[in-house]
Amino acid sequence: MMIGFMCVVLAVHGQSANDLFAEGLALEKAFKVEEALTKYEAVLQRQPTHEEALWHASRMESNVGGHLKEKSAKRTHYEKAQAYAQKAIQLNPQSVGGRFAHIISMGLLSEIADNPREKIKNAKIIREEAETIVTFDSTFAPVYFVLGKWHFELAKLNWLEQVACDFFFGGMPEDVSMEKAIRHFERASTLDPDNILFLYGEASVYHYQKNYPRAKALLVRAVRLAPREPDDILRKEKCQAMLDQINEKS
Repeated sequence: MMIGFMCVVLAVHGQSANDLFAEGLALEKAFKVEEALTKYEAVLQRQPTHEEALWHASRMESNVGGHLKEKSAKRTHYEKAQAYAQKAIQLNPQSVGGRFAHIISMGLLSEIADNPREKIKNAKIIREEAETIVTFDSTFAPVYFVLGKWHFELAKLNWLEQVACDFFFGGMPEDVSMEKAIRHFERASTLDPDNILFLYGEASVYHYQKNYPRAKALLVRAVRLAPREPDDILRKEKCQAMLDQINEKS
């Protein structure tokens, strides 16, 4: 019995970083986020400079934090996600995966920020990262979602957050608009038509503008799509919740 146990232990420890990374990808594809994170962390124990493991670990940390209730617990995971992504970027400044993982962590940190100044500071970094990604890969659909989200969130800032914007930007960026938010969301959907997140983003703008028929059409399409990513189940729930709100008003 002891010999058998030792063989299992040796087999696990004998796995290469590449084998563990492949297992992590398979688990991530199967929506087993925490198990995937464990594999990526094991890769990094063996090979701390494994760029792809770093940004995949960042994405999983963001995902884990996003499903927690307490803000302090969320922040712990988001900050770990940010650290992983930053290390990936240090290793490869042109890492699209690393920079996008960094954007995700910054966006999530902004959502739980306690003051508007932190939100605006993060927003500046997010836009810079997004525009950098576009220079590396203009067909990377998720970055256009980020730019759409950026315009959407800034365009609906309240007066206190606009004061913070004056502090960090020297005034509200002149090019911020709901129209540009829609344009970027549409660009993302053109590149990836069946993405639930992109459809939800565009629907959110129309819902905010009270263009309920257009929002409803996008949401109906989104809820009918099969999940492709771990967060798609939660995204579909958000789509359905917004759709229910619209139906209650009609």
